[in-house]
Amino acid sequence: MHMSRTTNTGRRPGWHWSEYWQSGRTEIMTIGTEGGEIVFDPGASWRAFFGSFDAGARLIDLATGGGQVARLAHEVGAATDKGFDVVGVDYADLGPSGGDVAPGLRLIGGVALERLPFDDASFDGAASQFGIEYADTRLALGELARVLKSGGRARLLVHSTESAVSQSTAAQSAAHDRVMPDDALIQKARRAFNAHMRRSPRDVLSAQEQALREAVQKAAAKIVDDAAYDPVRYHLDYLADLARGVARYEPRSALARLDVFEAGVAAWRQRHRSQMKAALDRPGLDAFLDRAVRKGLRPLESGGETDARGALVAWRVDLIRD
Repeated sequence: MHMSRTTNTGRRPGWHWSEYWQSGRTEIMTIGTEGGEIVFDPGASWRAFFGSFDAGARLIDLATGGGQVARLAHEVGAATDKGFDVVGVDYADLGPSGGDVAPGLRLIGGVALERLPFDDASFDGAASQFGIEYADTRLALGELARVLKSGGRARLLVHSTESAVSQSTAAQSAAHDRVMPDDALIQKARRAFNAHMRRSPRDVLSAQEQALREAVQKAAAKIVDDAAYDPVRYHLDYLADLARGVARYEPRSALARLDVFEAGVAAWRQRHRSQMKAALDRPGLDAFLDRAVRKGLRPLESGGETDARGALVAWRVDLIRD
């Protein structure tokens, strides 16, 4: 779920996903609900898919991220003595997740789905969990068709605009836009610490600190008791702690921490924006399938993938290379 459709001025494409994967996280999809977070576990679907391949099959996981799906493929191969050769690729820099993870399992960062560095007909099967839709699908589907062998099969889990995942993302983004629509709060905190670092007059320090406190209080008043507000509440709590006692922190250290915090918030927001942009409605799914057919990938099955509650979380698309 981490390809090159979204860019940010001055940053390498995919920077927002690099920030995520380099933190060492694994790819676990959670859905915020009024009763708390629900974990979407697609393991059974993937195990059934990978279990259908012959011994020695070569498999590729597109937009592998932390390698969750690639690892499942490798585990299935080991558990069934089929010995799959699995490679996962992602546009982002993978950090600690990348490299030769285990014999027969390799994760490679810095690879665009639109330009796969593999020979024609290299793979027996392919997978993608919340990934290929982030790419230029006209090119990515062509590359998928190119690297699959004749008769090779692919299973793709693709974001749906109607899914609980997309609805949760949209609600969190809307909440964040309501409470912290820009970086104004962060800049007020930066001005307050810069004033302390410059040893500004007491009245200037007081004015900057008061401006920060008032801005945080104004933002806090917009938060309501709803799970969608949890991320922005967390971000605002960090700034509120700073605002309660600017003088307690060494200014240079606080400014460095603010840089890290600002980059993290920006990456979080960019991931949400790119996810909403990538998600497909029903006409979008039909167009996706039409592109696949034009590239030589015949649909075997398509439909909804649901969580344990029966809620839609993705489109599932099964394709075969003719």
